[in-house]
Amino acid sequence: MKKILLFVVISVLSVVSLASTLSMIMDVTGPFSRNFNPYFSGGSNFSARGFIYETLFYINGYTGEVVPWLATNYEWSDDYLELEVTLRENVKWSDGKNFNADDVVFTFNMIKAYPALDIGGVWQKGLKEVTKVDDQHVRFVLSKIDTLIYTDIFSVYIVPQHIWATLNDPTTYTAENPVGTGAYLLGQFTSQVYTLEKNKNYWQEEKVKVSTIRIPAFTGNDAAQLALMNKEIDWGTLFFPNIENIFIKADPENRGYWLPEGNPVLLFFNLDDERFKDENFRKAIALGIDNEQVVQLGMSNLATVSNPVLIKGGFSELINGNLKHLWYTKDTEQAKKMLNDLGYSIGRDDIFSDARGNKLSFELIVPAGWTDWIAVSQVLSSQLKQIGIDVVVSQVDFGLYLERIRNKDFELALSWVNYGINPYFFYERWLHSTNAYSGDNRGGWISLTTDSLLEIFRNTSDEKERELAISSLQLIALQEVPSIPLFYNPTWFEYTTYNFEGWPNEENPYALPTITGMDKAYIIMNLEPVK
Repeated sequence: MKKILLFVVISVLSVVSLASTLSMIMDVTGPFSRNFNPYFSGGSNFSARGFIYETLFYINGYTGEVVPWLATNYEWSDDYLELEVTLRENVKWSDGKNFNADDVVFTFNMIKAYPALDIGGVWQKGLKEVTKVDDQHVRFVLSKIDTLIYTDIFSVYIVPQHIWATLNDPTTYTAENPVGTGAYLLGQFTSQVYTLEKNKNYWQEEKVKVSTIRIPAFTGNDAAQLALMNKEIDWGTLFFPNIENIFIKADPENRGYWLPEGNPVLLFFNLDDERFKDENFRKAIALGIDNEQVVQLGMSNLATVSNPVLIKGGFSELINGNLKHLWYTKDTEQAKKMLNDLGYSIGRDDIFSDARGNKLSFELIVPAGWTDWIAVSQVLSSQLKQIGIDVVVSQVDFGLYLERIRNKDFELALSWVNYGINPYFFYERWLHSTNAYSGDNRGGWISLTTDSLLEIFRNTSDEKERELAISSLQLIALQEVPSIPLFYNPTWFEYTTYNFEGWPNEENPYALPTITGMDKAYIIMNLEPVK
């Protein structure tokens, strides 16, 4: 009887404890390893980033805003070859030691000495030297002008010199008892669940209202979904089909989700193919596509239709409104007219052919097993048949898919571009000639005019100049159609308000709800316990 009572008491205490704790999903790949090295990738490593170790500035993944964090200010030299950063005063490591410029200089020199830790590649992008000015100031010296490199510098996780300098090899260090400047300390740890406890000496401790973060392990999406449904999880990051009917409908007052724009998905032409070198031919294909239907039928309405200039909602001020009359949408008759004007003739099978009788028939490659993208490809095939173009969908093993793109061995490809933290990075990845085929410029767009405009981004810190350049690039995207924007892959985010409120959502999109970097720390500081 006493054992039963003891069990009941422990169970009640556990429930009370969980009620004052935020539970979140960090990974669904099975048991955790005790590894909190912020330069590694994985469930526990992701929690180290932002919660335990911090960066000089937080760059908001949704708006691009640069938020002071371990540093309070930065200033460029007149020649843009030096960047001086002012560090925040009265910051301590979680073991009580003072944080200062020595830690910053050490961190950057360490990732230079061990390139495997330089996950952003900052030393390969032109960083030449990092020097201490005094305890609160650090100078970054560049080998060439690159005013966007600040985003890479500000995104490096700073580690304590007094611990990491003693390591034989930081690339093998697992940081089982991590010491950071962040809001949390490692609490209890097992391979099935671990906790992070609030750092009472944190430099902005007053903003942290979540005292404990509980992170359980899951062996797959189904188990994690069940935990979310059973109110065991406050913050989810799961692919959740039919989310409205399964998750939200059960308790719409206390459950929410938001699928902000992730990386954009586009239809790429192989621009090395003579047929695709005519911009009017590319425009005709663009006019044959109904993006709304693509998202509805191919993505089950769980993606966001992109605008044709691919500038996300958080950066809408960069959209040139004077060019909106050039934005294109589906127009079947105009598409057919353009194909006729180009000399193609419609056959009895309703497919266009050229003067030699060669049908407009193309292979569209898509990664095998990517069921949503395969569905999208089939929708595209159906839509383009309506304008007289035959598209055959080929599912290709992912490695071979990338190889075929690199080798220009394709006609059409459904693929993506890594957006980065703002549209400047996106346009560079999408359209710069150095990224042709082997990078995110998968169609091989090569243009001296485009390259010159893109290089303005890195050669000035004047936002007005950058805005003029990106306006010109929008005109190129609309008039020349290097590839066809379709939609943004969703960033999956589910939340409940049983225990905490203040989550980012469509009505209050203050941050991107990702868990791999600093965004989650910013979100935690906006949460309040439910009273």
